[in-house]
Amino acid sequence: MARSTRLITASYILSFVAANAPQRLRTETIAKWVKTHPTRVRHIVSQLVKAGILKSYRGATGGLALDRSPNEITLREVYDAVQGSPLIAEGIDNPFSGWQDHCKVHGVFTDLFADIETNIRSQLEQVTLDKMFVPFGRDYDVNEG
Repeated sequence: MARSTRLITASYILSFVAANAPQRLRTETIAKWVKTHPTRVRHIVSQLVKAGILKSYRGATGGLALDRSPNEITLREVYDAVQGSPLIAEGIDNPFSGWQDHCKVHGVFTDLFADIETNIRSQLEQVTLDKMFVPFGRDYDVNEG
């Protein structure tokens, strides 16, 4: 099972943008500081903009900024915006023919994974973005640093 890093990467991106407020940041700057390929950053950023978590500004003074206060953005919103599949996405098909009525593995794991997903989403709802960063000083410019 391949591990998805979308939620973690999105959290780093949002934390960096929030820590640099009120500066508007370019995706290239974000990619450099969170050590992620710019294309991946642009893809995740587009999902966060679509979800109303980030706001994109055009022009010479353009860039990205949070669309709301960090204490109003939950990790569940971020998860819903970028994850695309459950955190536990294990293949649990029932491969057996002829005795599927006697094998309950599929049903047990389906229910277990659904319960885990529900618990994860509930926990993510309790964590807001303001718990995930410390602001840079107002005179600090990451574009120069």
